Amino acid sequence: MAEHIVKEKHLIPLGEERFINHPWFGRQFMPGQDFIGPDGFISLDEAAETARNSGKRIILNIGDSSTAGWDSRVGLENKKRRANELPLILPLFQYSTYSELLRDKVGNELVVLNAGIPGHTTLQGLRRNRMLLSALKARGVSPDYVSFYFGDNDSQWENNVEDKYRLRSHLPRFLDMKRVKSRKPDTQRIHLRTSLPDFEANMRTMVRDARHFGAAPILILPQTPIYWKPANRYVSDNFVIQDDAHAGHLVTAALAKATKLWEQAKDTAWSTKKDHDLRMARELDFLVPRVKAAYRRKLELLSRDMDLPLIDITVPREQNDANLFVDYCHPINQAGSMIIDQLIEAIEACDEGQYRSSSSLLTRVLSTPAIDFVDRLLPRRQPSITVGEDNLDISSLY
Repeated sequence: MAEHIVKEKHLIPLGEERFINHPWFGRQFMPGQDFIGPDGFISLDEAAETARNSGKRIILNIGDSSTAGWDSRVGLENKKRRANELPLILPLFQYSTYSELLRDKVGNELVVLNAGIPGHTTLQGLRRNRMLLSALKARGVSPDYVSFYFGDNDSQWENNVEDKYRLRSHLPRFLDMKRVKSRKPDTQRIHLRTSLPDFEANMRTMVRDARHFGAAPILILPQTPIYWKPANRYVSDNFVIQDDAHAGHLVTAALAKATKLWEQAKDTAWSTKKDHDLRMARELDFLVPRVKAAYRRKLELLSRDMDLPLIDITVPREQNDANLFVDYCHPINQAGSMIIDQLIEAIEACDEGQYRSSSSLLTRVLSTPAIDFVDRLLPRRQPSITVGEDNLDISSLY
């Protein structure tokens, strides 16, 4: 049975600057577009020179489109522009990201490097984090802090194929090809882009790497709207689930339940039940990238286990929370301001020694690529519950 692969245009409405797909790092901006500045891209060399000459402390913000500042509303405008043969608009630089808000508030003290890339999960994130820290060090620059914003894309379904089967591994090429080909399609369980055990392992690796390079790691807990309609995107033809997509029937069944919960709850008076139903509708929507509760709990536990500051903003839910997000997940306005207020507090706490910022010798050893490679080969416990259309216990879905 042929597996349906969602086309790029269904995932992200492309603007003038197209992405390139790297076999190891996944989706990347064009060469020389290493960081996102206020009005345009910044190259690695430019960023390093600015940081060296500034004499300021440096924060590196690693993340996905919520870090990059993706504006999916541009997709609607680009559809009109395509029809009229007009140049397309890049859905970046359309609003102030939390990196930009941080730069505006403490730019006299900090160099802020926005290294977000739309669509990235923790797998691409850990590879990009290690590459950037190494490349910056080679240019005489060592970030003092590294923040991580991941979880939304990790919690998304893409035809039941995890990202680790789409990207190259540490294995030699012929063994890597065998690894990918040996993957058995699963029609009885939903597989998200990153499994929960891999999500935790990836986050731990990023934290260890940051400490290995002498930076204080900071976790950002993603927040997403609960009033957003399940599976809705601004591009109307997004995410058509094909009949032959593995576990597609389970995703469809979950979406049907999510949509019913959302429709019944969205216009009712605020209550504990409304809050529960809207959150459950979000949990059962696997087509739009919104972090799931189990992934959030992993980040919370990780912050305690590894002694890390955790940015966890409080989003008012009694009224429609749409004004805090561009769309289904990207924070703007007050949400962005709350993130940077807590980021500043976390930086101050790190400076005061409230969190462990450097790595021990053992941690340095454990953060090497060789140990990471061995760790990837070890078997991980998988969920044992088989999910059917009538059994949509959320804890069994990933």
